[in-house]
Amino acid sequence: MKYELPTAVLGRTGLRVTRLGIGGAYNETVEGYRRALDTGVTYVDTARAYRDGKDEEVLGEALLGRRQGLVLATKSGKRSAKEAREELETSLRLLRTDYVDIWQMHYVNTPEDLEQILAPGGALEAAWKAREEGLTRFIGVTGHKWELIAKAVDTGEFDTVLCWYNCAYKEPETTVFPAAMRHNTGVVIMNASRNDKLFGEKAGVENAPDPVDFYRYVLSHEAVDVTIVGLRNVELFERIAAGLAERETLSPEERAALEEYGARLRATGKLEMG
Repeated sequence: MKYELPTAVLGRTGLRVTRLGIGGAYNETVEGYRRALDTGVTYVDTARAYRDGKDEEVLGEALLGRRQGLVLATKSGKRSAKEAREELETSLRLLRTDYVDIWQMHYVNTPEDLEQILAPGGALEAAWKAREEGLTRFIGVTGHKWELIAKAVDTGEFDTVLCWYNCAYKEPETTVFPAAMRHNTGVVIMNASRNDKLFGEKAGVENAPDPVDFYRYVLSHEAVDVTIVGLRNVELFERIAAGLAERETLSPEERAALEEYGARLRATGKLEMG
């Protein structure tokens, strides 16, 4: 079912996208991606590394006849220009498209990663060339270490940033978000539910918040443009889409209540990855 999803302009890219996007890596079927696209989302994110490349292949088939009107993002984890270019060419072939809207430097989690990307002969050079050739429209960066990603954004080289943020982990508010706002960098959020660990069922908590509220929470921050939902469960994705179509943000009081819930769960250690 198609919903009237809220939209936003993705920073300095000028691209208007739905504030809900599809996150790659988990869904294994063409049908699953098509059902998610049927909700009306226009932002789709994948990566060369997801499921050893199978994710791009399945998504590419799902996008047949649907590419127009979508903002398609993928990523390369390679650090040299030569290897990154090779990955981009593979991505374009598997996604069955002539270009991606956003090509991201993936999993930039160490100072060495960032140095290699920015150095002469680094992956950023491949991104510049790809942009000149029309193979990508914009350049992004992703990672899990907030301080490092903020440093990457502050180079001014990246049009978008993908990082994780939720009601239990608010660190981006003082690291990534200020940098993004300085450079008008589009902000895409992953892990709004901490890989579903914030949900009451996973956390073993009764009377937990509505799952949709975790996505409303991140969209309530002025720096955030989009939240992506990893497509582990298509029915849940559809439920989140329906909820955001009704209301996309929380009141300050609702945000405070969710933060209190998140802080309690974080203190238990239940939100750690693993």
